Amino acid sequence: MLNREYEYVSAIAREGTLSGAAVQLGVSQPALTRFLQREEGELGTALFQRIDNRMVLTYAGECYLEHIKQIFAIQAHMRAELDDIARMDRGRLRVGITGIRRPFTIFSVIPQFKKKYPNIALTLNEFGSDKLEEMLEGLELDCIAVNITKKRECFEYLHIAREEYVLAVHKDHPLAGMAERSSRFKYPVVRPGQLEGCSFVLLSKTHRIRQFADSVLDGNRIGYSIAMQSRTLDGALEAVANGLGCTFTPEVMSSYIRGSQNIRCLSLDTPGTGYDFCLLYRKGAYLPPSTEDFLTMFREAFQREREGL
Repeated sequence: MLNREYEYVSAIAREGTLSGAAVQLGVSQPALTRFLQREEGELGTALFQRIDNRMVLTYAGECYLEHIKQIFAIQAHMRAELDDIARMDRGRLRVGITGIRRPFTIFSVIPQFKKKYPNIALTLNEFGSDKLEEMLEGLELDCIAVNITKKRECFEYLHIAREEYVLAVHKDHPLAGMAERSSRFKYPVVRPGQLEGCSFVLLSKTHRIRQFADSVLDGNRIGYSIAMQSRTLDGALEAVANGLGCTFTPEVMSSYIRGSQNIRCLSLDTPGTGYDFCLLYRKGAYLPPSTEDFLTMFREAFQREREGL
C-alpha cells in the first residue's frame, strides 16, 4: 500500500528529472510520466514544478510525501504491536550507547535483562551521540543512552541523572594539587586560566566532548599542546591514567576504566559544564513491554551504582 507511489515520487524529487528517476527505478520514462500525470490528476494538484530545468516538489508534493511517511509509521506501529501480542516473549531490542557507557551496560543491565527475556534478540550499537540520534530518528534503533544539552521534538526523554563535564588528570599532575574544594562544585575545582600550558589527550572534532573541550580552551584563549588524539573516550582516559596528559570527559563511573585509581576528576569553573544523561526513544513509537522493562532496569541500575560510589 502506497509503496510504489512513495518510491516513484521520492525518486523524481531526489533525481530532479523524470529520465534520471526512471533509470534509478528501472522503469521506462513514458511509464513514469503516465504515473505522475495519473497521480496528479487524481489528487487535483501538481506535485512538482519546473525550476531551472529541474523538477522540484511543490508544497502539495511535500505534504504528499510527509503524509505517506506518517502512514508508514502507523503501519509499522500496528505490525509491531500485533507481533508483540502474537509472540509475547519474542522480539528484538536495538540499543545504542556511547563507548564510555558500554561497560556499565554490559555488566550491570544486560545480564538482568537477558535473565528475564532470554528470547529477546538484543543488539548493542556503539557510536557517537550524534550518530545514535540520527539512527534513532531513522528507526534503526529502539532506544539510546546519551548526554543531552538540547532536546529535540521527535524524541521522548527519560531522565537518568544530571552530570557535568570534568577535567580528568593523573593523580600526580600539578592541577590535582592546585584544585580547590568549593561547596559549589562536586569535585575539586580549577579555573580555565590554570589550564595554560597543559598537554591534552583529545578526541576527534566530531565528538561532543571535543566540541566542549574546544569551547573551553579556544573560548578562553588557552595555550596548550596535544599529546595525542584518541578515537575513543575510554582510550583517552587510559592515556590519562598512564600520565600522558589531561582530557575532558563526561562524569562517568571511572571504576570501569583501566588504571582508574590513577585518575582524578576536577570540576571546571566555567559555564556550560552541566548536561543531562538520558534514555531516548522515538516519539510515537510503540514500546513492547520488554523495551519498557529495559529502560526501567537501566535507570534503576544506574541509580544503584551512583548511590554506591
